[in-house]
Amino acid sequence: MKGLNDEWIMEGHGDFNFTVWRDYFQENKMNVQQVNWSDAYKLSKHELQTIYKSIQQFQVGESSEGKFLIKAAKDYLVDQHDKSYLQALTLFIQEEQRHARDLGLFMKKQHIPIIKKHWVDQVFRRLRRFANLEQSITVLLTAEIIATVYYDALKQVTSSGDLHDLCGQILRDEAKHVEFQSHTIKRLSKHRNKCLKKSISFLRMFLLAGTLLTVWVYHYKVLKAGGYSFLKYFRSAFNEFYRSEGLINQ
Repeated sequence: MKGLNDEWIMEGHGDFNFTVWRDYFQENKMNVQQVNWSDAYKLSKHELQTIYKSIQQFQVGESSEGKFLIKAAKDYLVDQHDKSYLQALTLFIQEEQRHARDLGLFMKKQHIPIIKKHWVDQVFRRLRRFANLEQSITVLLTAEIIATVYYDALKQVTSSGDLHDLCGQILRDEAKHVEFQSHTIKRLSKHRNKCLKKSISFLRMFLLAGTLLTVWVYHYKVLKAGGYSFLKYFRSAFNEFYRSEGLINQ
């Protein structure tokens, strides 16, 4: 798909228009690269110990129904002429649920139990529950940025063809998810002055830094096994953060 920019996202007289993103998610849904589930590789004891709890937590984090996010979007769109953002957001949530479903299939093959909740995921969901649309998207964007690093590490940890293909598929999706959420924040903050925008950008950076520390505590085994030292992990996440900020502020 072509790069997505303001010329396509913004049409007419400044209406909230995300038809290109809606079309992208529809196209991606129809043409997603399939995982070859025929790989009979069995994780070694060491591989299993490395990813067991970590993949459980990320799988449950991908499984949100997005009810409060959808509600926040509907509240925002009441005064907007174009409703394509809600359609794009719904397709995005379905894509995240596909990630959860496919991770679950992999876990089932490797006899890793699926958990229903984890306290870190619950904190993120509660933050979105009481937030407006922009705040909800900011929390979600933070998770998407970290996912771009995590799944790259997870891809390297085992010799499983299934997991390698699945992480590659998720990484392609997550790169676009960061762009989607960044463009959304840009549209939601378009009327602010530069000083306020910079202040809010700092708050996004602060949220990311704090979340990165928490994720490292629970997932350092996967990250280190995947070739990420603490400094490389932070640097890689912040490189993606700066890419996001460039889209927000362009």
